[in-house]
Amino acid sequence: MPPSITKDSLEADSVVIRGVDVPNARKAPTEALANTATKPLPMPSSGKKQLLKSYTVAEVASHNTKDDAWLIYKDKVLDVSKWIASHPGGEQTISRFAGMDATNELRAFHDDWVLDTKLPRFVIGTVSDAPETTELVKDFRKLGEEFDKLGYFHVSPWYYAGKVAAVFCILACSMCLLFRTESLAAHMASAVLLGIFWQQFAFVGHDCGHMSARTHARDNIDVPRLGALVTFFNGISVAWWKATHNVHHAVPNSVDCDPDIAHLPVFAVHKQMFGSLFNRYHGRVMKFDWAARKIFVPYQHFWYYPIMCVARFNLYIQSVLFLLASNDGHGGRTKLDVAAFAGFFTWFSLLVASIPTWGERVAFVLLSHAVAGLLNVQITLSHFSRAIFDSVSNKDNETKYGGDFFTRNVLSSLDVECPAYMDWFHGGLQFQTLHHLYPRIGRQHFRETEPLIVSLCKKHSLPYSRKSFLECNMEICQTLKDTALHARSWSPMIYESLCAQG
Repeated sequence: MPPSITKDSLEADSVVIRGVDVPNARKAPTEALANTATKPLPMPSSGKKQLLKSYTVAEVASHNTKDDAWLIYKDKVLDVSKWIASHPGGEQTISRFAGMDATNELRAFHDDWVLDTKLPRFVIGTVSDAPETTELVKDFRKLGEEFDKLGYFHVSPWYYAGKVAAVFCILACSMCLLFRTESLAAHMASAVLLGIFWQQFAFVGHDCGHMSARTHARDNIDVPRLGALVTFFNGISVAWWKATHNVHHAVPNSVDCDPDIAHLPVFAVHKQMFGSLFNRYHGRVMKFDWAARKIFVPYQHFWYYPIMCVARFNLYIQSVLFLLASNDGHGGRTKLDVAAFAGFFTWFSLLVASIPTWGERVAFVLLSHAVAGLLNVQITLSHFSRAIFDSVSNKDNETKYGGDFFTRNVLSSLDVECPAYMDWFHGGLQFQTLHHLYPRIGRQHFRETEPLIVSLCKKHSLPYSRKSFLECNMEICQTLKDTALHARSWSPMIYESLCAQG
């Protein structure tokens, strides 16, 4: 086990985090944590006191489209229909929960002060028959309140100063090897370092996009401008990334909603995908076509690593498609992002052009992109082998997307067990469960907070999963192989007969 999670600490009745002893964390986290009551959402302000109408959960559920979107937050009903297209995190993230209770999702992605000041203007009523909050949800909410109280949603300014300095030192070393030497070996070493720079700088951009790199709750991270900086050096549109990644965090491993598992015709992580499902994120049918049936999916466990080596080129394509598409309501797409994207290809093209021969140029590009492909492996192994949730059209609201926010994110995440000295390599993604449950928590605090996640999962019999990096890779290959074997015996006629209704 990693140094922060020893057998003794997992079996102990208390866990110490940043010098604060949280007693009985193993046996009863709800009793251990601060007794902080959730504040009610303030009433909408106006000259007169308003009498709010009362609605049932079923009435709210009928307002479940982008053009007619109601949400439940705490005990209030919100009508966000006219504002949904202006949501900074993208309209798709919020529209996935139209007609539902989105309390946990909203609190996961926003500070309480933001919600308390921004949401009251959308309040149109109260909920009359809200179901009792489960003990599991109460526990995870209270744990989040304790993390907030201890300052874990903020980081030391020196933490990211060190991270940024380190990644640009890697870039500087890469440039020195390329421009101050003439040997092929040195130039290939430069390509390796450039790939590591892209991987590591992506982690910094990822943290800023989640607002988890702040030093204070009211720090205003200018995501579009900072994202443009990351785009300029990394070549992948942060605006595109935010549009997809927010949805992924909200509905992870949902078979027809999560864009991070929608990779046909190349990969299928579950045999449900053989049915050419309509993907709600992409707004089109993800066809299980001839290429998927005959070339890729039946052999996807062999294709996996070669495709990860060139997956970065697909991210360029996705960025271009996003930046050229009509507005989808995502506030992150700006002219600055387009300029930064063009700037990346300008400096990278000039860099490659400075290499003396075409053979060396091709080798440099392929090697740097293959090394950067480690990031694609790290992202996919955290989810590909986990539970895949059924189409939301077949589920009631209580079990949509795999259940409540906390349950679905535990079930769909796999942590990587590694020693502390390897944390730089994984960039925080090794604590995937913690990150998905509390996406705004600072990477600096991951190791000291993970024991409480393990404790709560054990208390509520949630199958928390953590394996070594090698075991995670073996598991994802086995998952892809199992689905590949199903694909080899799959027949459209058999599928249609199974789906036929008499």
